[in-house]
Amino acid sequence: MITLCALAVALLVAPPQAAKSRGNADLKELSTYTLSMATLHKVDRAMRTFAAEMKKDPKVQEAMKLEADIKALEKKFEDTEPSDADQKRLEDMQARLEALENRESLNMNDAKTIDDMAAKIQKFPPLVSALQREGLTAREYATFMMAMLQAGLAAGFQKSGLLKELPEGTNPANVKWILENEAELAKMQKAWGTLMK
Repeated sequence: MITLCALAVALLVAPPQAAKSRGNADLKELSTYTLSMATLHKVDRAMRTFAAEMKKDPKVQEAMKLEADIKALEKKFEDTEPSDADQKRLEDMQARLEALENRESLNMNDAKTIDDMAAKIQKFPPLVSALQREGLTAREYATFMMAMLQAGLAAGFQKSGLLKELPEGTNPANVKWILENEAELAKMQKAWGTLMK
Protein backbone atom coordinates (compact mmCIF):
# COMPACT_ATOMS: atom_id res chain seq x y z
CA MET A 1 0.00 0.00 0.00
CA ILE A 2 2.90 2.36 0.71
CA THR A 3 4.03 2.03 -2.88
CA LEU A 4 0.53 2.80 -4.13
CA CYS A 5 0.50 5.90 -1.92
CA ALA A 6 3.88 6.99 -3.27
CA LEU A 7 2.63 6.58 -6.83
CA ALA A 8 -0.52 8.53 -5.98
CA VAL A 9 1.54 11.35 -4.46
CA ALA A 10 3.70 11.41 -7.60
CA LEU A 11 0.58 11.63 -9.77
CA LEU A 12 -0.92 14.25 -7.47
CA VAL A 13 2.02 16.64 -7.40
CA ALA A 14 4.22 15.61 -10.37
CA PRO A 15 5.96 18.65 -11.81
CA PRO A 16 5.50 19.03 -15.58
CA GLN A 17 9.22 18.62 -16.31
CA ALA A 18 9.29 15.27 -14.47
CA ALA A 19 6.09 13.85 -15.93
CA LYS A 20 6.65 11.21 -18.61
CA SER A 21 4.21 10.70 -21.47
CA ARG A 22 2.55 7.72 -19.77
CA GLY A 23 2.40 9.64 -16.50
CA ASN A 24 0.58 12.41 -18.36
CA ALA A 25 -1.77 9.83 -19.86
CA ASP A 26 -2.42 8.46 -16.35
CA LEU A 27 -3.18 11.96 -15.06
CA LYS A 28 -5.56 12.53 -17.96
CA GLU A 29 -7.28 9.21 -17.32
CA LEU A 30 -7.58 9.86 -13.57
CA SER A 31 -8.99 13.34 -14.22
CA THR A 32 -11.97 11.78 -16.02
CA TYR A 33 -12.35 8.61 -13.97
CA THR A 34 -15.28 8.75 -11.53
CA LEU A 35 -15.29 6.81 -8.28
CA SER A 36 -18.54 5.06 -7.37
CA MET A 37 -20.01 3.03 -4.54
CA ALA A 38 -20.86 0.24 -6.98
CA THR A 39 -17.19 -0.21 -7.90
CA LEU A 40 -16.10 0.21 -4.28
CA HIS A 41 -18.40 -2.63 -3.22
CA LYS A 42 -17.03 -4.84 -6.02
CA VAL A 43 -13.47 -4.08 -4.86
CA ASP A 44 -14.48 -4.76 -1.25
CA ARG A 45 -15.96 -8.15 -2.13
CA ALA A 46 -12.90 -8.99 -4.25
CA MET A 47 -10.56 -8.10 -1.37
CA ARG A 48 -12.54 -10.29 1.04
CA THR A 49 -12.53 -13.20 -1.43
CA PHE A 50 -8.80 -12.71 -2.04
CA ALA A 51 -8.02 -12.73 1.69
CA ALA A 52 -10.16 -15.83 2.29
CA GLU A 53 -8.49 -17.71 -0.55
CA MET A 54 -5.01 -16.68 0.55
CA LYS A 55 -5.67 -17.99 4.06
CA LYS A 56 -6.36 -21.44 2.56
CA ASP A 57 -2.94 -21.47 0.85
CA PRO A 58 -0.49 -23.79 2.69
CA LYS A 59 2.36 -21.29 2.32
CA VAL A 60 0.25 -18.51 3.82
CA GLN A 61 -0.74 -20.84 6.66
CA GLU A 62 2.93 -21.62 7.21
CA ALA A 63 3.74 -17.89 7.29
CA MET A 64 0.95 -17.26 9.81
CA LYS A 65 2.24 -20.06 12.05
CA LEU A 66 5.80 -18.74 11.77
CA GLU A 67 4.62 -15.24 12.75
CA ALA A 68 2.87 -16.66 15.83
CA ASP A 69 5.91 -18.78 16.78
CA ILE A 70 8.27 -15.82 16.33
CA LYS A 71 6.05 -13.62 18.48
CA ALA A 72 5.90 -16.29 21.22
CA LEU A 73 9.67 -16.76 21.18
CA GLU A 74 10.30 -13.01 21.29
CA LYS A 75 7.91 -12.75 24.25
CA LYS A 76 9.87 -15.52 25.99
CA PHE A 77 13.06 -13.51 25.41
CA GLU A 78 11.55 -10.58 27.33
CA ASP A 79 11.74 -12.62 30.55
CA THR A 80 14.76 -14.84 30.00
CA GLU A 81 18.07 -14.64 28.18
CA PRO A 82 17.81 -16.66 24.95
CA SER A 83 19.93 -19.74 24.60
CA ASP A 84 22.11 -20.12 21.51
CA ALA A 85 19.67 -22.76 20.25
CA ASP A 86 16.67 -20.44 20.75
CA GLN A 87 18.48 -17.57 19.06
CA LYS A 88 19.36 -19.79 16.08
CA ARG A 89 15.77 -21.07 15.93
CA LEU A 90 14.45 -17.48 15.89
CA GLU A 91 16.86 -16.47 13.11
CA ASP A 92 15.90 -19.52 11.05
CA MET A 93 12.18 -18.81 11.47
CA GLN A 94 12.64 -15.14 10.53
CA ALA A 95 14.64 -16.11 7.44
CA ARG A 96 11.97 -18.62 6.37
CA LEU A 97 9.19 -16.06 6.95
CA GLU A 98 11.05 -13.46 4.90
CA ALA A 99 11.52 -15.96 2.07
CA LEU A 100 7.81 -16.84 2.11
CA GLU A 101 6.75 -13.19 2.16
CA ASN A 102 9.06 -12.26 -0.72
CA ARG A 103 7.83 -15.19 -2.79
CA GLU A 104 4.14 -14.79 -2.08
CA SER A 105 3.74 -11.01 -2.08
CA LEU A 106 2.50 -8.65 -4.72
CA ASN A 107 5.39 -6.21 -5.07
CA MET A 108 4.59 -2.86 -6.69
CA ASN A 109 7.92 -1.19 -5.90
CA ASP A 110 8.86 -0.57 -9.53
CA ALA A 111 5.36 0.16 -10.86
CA LYS A 112 5.52 3.65 -12.38
CA THR A 113 2.16 3.76 -14.14
CA ILE A 114 -1.33 2.33 -13.93
CA ASP A 115 -0.38 -0.08 -16.74
CA ASP A 116 2.65 -1.22 -14.71
CA MET A 117 0.42 -1.86 -11.70
CA ALA A 118 -2.09 -3.77 -13.80
CA ALA A 119 0.68 -5.93 -15.31
CA LYS A 120 1.98 -6.80 -11.83
CA ILE A 121 -1.51 -7.62 -10.57
CA GLN A 122 -2.10 -9.77 -13.67
CA LYS A 123 0.86 -11.95 -12.61
CA PHE A 124 -0.73 -12.61 -9.19
CA PRO A 125 -3.44 -15.25 -9.85
CA PRO A 126 -5.17 -15.16 -6.42
CA LEU A 127 -6.01 -11.48 -6.81
CA VAL A 128 -6.87 -11.74 -10.51
CA SER A 129 -9.30 -14.57 -9.73
CA ALA A 130 -11.00 -12.57 -6.95
CA LEU A 131 -11.32 -9.54 -9.23
CA GLN A 132 -12.73 -11.60 -12.10
CA ARG A 133 -15.43 -12.98 -9.79
CA GLU A 134 -16.61 -9.38 -9.38
CA GLY A 135 -16.32 -8.55 -13.08
CA LEU A 136 -13.21 -6.39 -12.64
CA THR A 137 -9.99 -6.49 -14.64
CA ALA A 138 -6.56 -5.87 -13.14
CA ARG A 139 -6.45 -2.52 -14.94
CA GLU A 140 -9.88 -1.45 -13.68
CA TYR A 141 -8.80 -2.30 -10.15
CA ALA A 142 -5.50 -0.41 -10.51
CA THR A 143 -7.28 2.64 -11.93
CA PHE A 144 -9.92 2.61 -9.18
CA MET A 145 -7.30 2.27 -6.44
CA MET A 146 -5.14 5.05 -7.90
CA ALA A 147 -8.12 7.37 -8.29
CA MET A 148 -9.21 6.63 -4.73
CA LEU A 149 -5.72 7.21 -3.33
CA GLN A 150 -5.19 10.36 -5.37
CA ALA A 151 -8.58 11.80 -4.32
CA GLY A 152 -8.01 10.69 -0.72
CA LEU A 153 -4.68 12.48 -0.55
CA ALA A 154 -6.15 15.63 -2.10
CA ALA A 155 -9.13 15.51 0.29
CA GLY A 156 -6.83 15.10 3.27
CA PHE A 157 -4.60 17.99 2.18
CA GLN A 158 -7.69 20.12 1.51
CA LYS A 159 -9.20 19.40 4.93
CA SER A 160 -5.96 20.29 6.68
CA GLY A 161 -5.71 23.56 4.77
CA LEU A 162 -2.50 22.57 2.97
CA LEU A 163 -4.17 22.51 -0.44
CA LYS A 164 -6.22 25.38 -1.85
CA GLU A 165 -6.52 24.21 -5.46
CA LEU A 166 -6.67 20.66 -6.72
CA PRO A 167 -3.60 19.62 -8.73
CA GLU A 168 -3.91 18.94 -12.43
CA GLY A 169 -5.29 15.48 -13.13
CA THR A 170 -7.42 15.31 -9.98
CA ASN A 171 -11.14 14.84 -10.54
CA PRO A 172 -13.00 17.23 -8.16
CA ALA A 173 -15.99 14.86 -8.11
CA ASN A 174 -13.74 12.13 -6.67
CA VAL A 175 -12.47 14.41 -3.91
CA LYS A 176 -16.08 15.30 -3.06
CA TRP A 177 -17.00 11.59 -3.11
CA ILE A 178 -14.17 10.79 -0.69
CA LEU A 179 -15.29 13.52 1.71
CA GLU A 180 -18.95 12.48 1.53
CA ASN A 181 -18.15 8.81 2.17
CA GLU A 182 -15.34 9.26 4.70
CA ALA A 183 -16.92 7.15 7.46
CA GLU A 184 -17.70 4.18 5.22
CA LEU A 185 -14.28 4.35 3.55
CA ALA A 186 -12.49 4.41 6.92
CA LYS A 187 -14.52 1.41 8.09
CA MET A 188 -13.75 -0.51 4.89
CA GLN A 189 -10.05 0.39 4.99
CA LYS A 190 -9.84 -0.87 8.59
CA ALA A 191 -11.54 -4.12 7.56
CA TRP A 192 -9.07 -4.56 4.67
CA GLY A 193 -6.16 -4.02 7.02
CA THR A 194 -7.50 -6.73 9.34
CA LEU A 195 -8.14 -9.10 6.41
CA MET A 196 -4.61 -8.70 5.05
CA LYS A 197 -2.85 -9.44 8.34
